[in-house]
Amino acid sequence: MKYDLVIFDLDGTLMDTSKSITKTVNSAMKELGKKQYSIDECVKFVGGGVSGLARNILGKEKYTDVTNEEMEKVIRKYYDIYFDYGVEPYEGIPELLDFLTENNIKKGIVTNKDHETALSVVEKKLSKWRFDGIFGSNEKEYPNKPNPYNVDRMAQNLDVSKDRILFVGDMLVDVNTAKNAGVDIVYCKWGFGEVKGETGISEDVKVSDVQEIIKKIK
Repeated sequence: MKYDLVIFDLDGTLMDTSKSITKTVNSAMKELGKKQYSIDECVKFVGGGVSGLARNILGKEKYTDVTNEEMEKVIRKYYDIYFDYGVEPYEGIPELLDFLTENNIKKGIVTNKDHETALSVVEKKLSKWRFDGIFGSNEKEYPNKPNPYNVDRMAQNLDVSKDRILFVGDMLVDVNTAKNAGVDIVYCKWGFGEVKGETGISEDVKVSDVQEIIKKIK
């Protein structure tokens, strides 16, 4: 096998969290007396965790009667309620995780989702598999992606050489994280980046299904 450790993003890569994000955003917007959004519109706001949701919504709508901090607080309230609403693994993900387990390849998660929420999602939806490290967002203690901090930390904790690590993500921030960390990357076309219409990503790193990832690992 080419890799000893595969590090995954969570939302849009392992898990389809689009319904959870939409429920969270629209519940918060209803409380704030603002417009409602479709699933695709909500996905386009993704990037940078809860603070990113607030920042991206305000960046689009230019609301002047609510601050970023106020919107983030309301979004976070509903985020804590609906973090696992309609959340399920994408097609083929259980097969991929089984493949890694059977071949003694370590599994990790590095996400900009809040750390405790990431742990809860994995515990509820991915409990069948053991992950060797899960690092979510904790902006008070360390930087978010695309900073390579958590990839570096996982590599050190698990004593795995960078040339034996594959990062699997679905957004440009994941591509940049892998580049900054000096590890290989695959970009999942089933995730949020495609909905957002991200550009500037090499076709060579894009995959359309899990079988393409398995082939890259072998």
